[in-house]
Amino acid sequence: MAQPAVIGPSLTGVGRHWQTQLALAVSFLRQLNGPIRLEDLAIRSGVEALLHNHELIQGLQNHDRVRYDERTGLFSYRPDYILSSKADLLILLRRHSPQGGLPVKKLRESWSGVNAAIEELEREGRILVTRTGKTEAAEKEGQMKMVFLDDVGRDKDPLDQEFKDLWRSLKTPIGDDLAQELQAAGLTASSGAAPPPTTTKKKAGKGRKGPGSSNRRFKITNTHLKDQGIDLSKDYVPQNR
Repeated sequence: MAQPAVIGPSLTGVGRHWQTQLALAVSFLRQLNGPIRLEDLAIRSGVEALLHNHELIQGLQNHDRVRYDERTGLFSYRPDYILSSKADLLILLRRHSPQGGLPVKKLRESWSGVNAAIEELEREGRILVTRTGKTEAAEKEGQMKMVFLDDVGRDKDPLDQEFKDLWRSLKTPIGDDLAQELQAAGLTASSGAAPPPTTTKKKAGKGRKGPGSSNRRFKITNTHLKDQGIDLSKDYVPQNR
């Protein structure tokens, strides 16, 4: 594994205050992701004040992001999660599943082998991984970003093999066999709804004329005109007097 670069105060330009040096030492521990002796930490991080500044040493031992083992005298970074196997990762994802996924960056701080574990669990179909977009320099997908538990993946109990075999053994009858199978079971095939009755327009009677026909018969009520020799059923042209 590649070793983190030296990031001492002389390279940062932020001064040599002990709290600034403490932050640099903790940042180095996070990148190292492993235990280290105080002397080696002072030299490799560039924070050489750890060799003689008791206030700085005490601050490092009591830091909430630092784990100090009094028995061995080793310092290490305290990550958000404690991981050491694929099983630990699955348990952690189940615990956080209602809230969503976990950032790979945080998981990497917890366990240096988490990348390989994530890729293996992804191939097994037990987790889902989101990645950054493809870079211009490489055609492959970008770095892993978030990890989610695959609730519908292989983590669920598979179907019983006996049930699978029984399901595959069932054959759907076709043609006349289907009607016989339904009749034997006391069932009838569903039929489509009867088509709605067709309505045809009644043809007009033979010789019937439309409105205004000259053959239309009507009842004459003005009988007094008939007495004067006027027939309204015929064309009437008044006589000039």
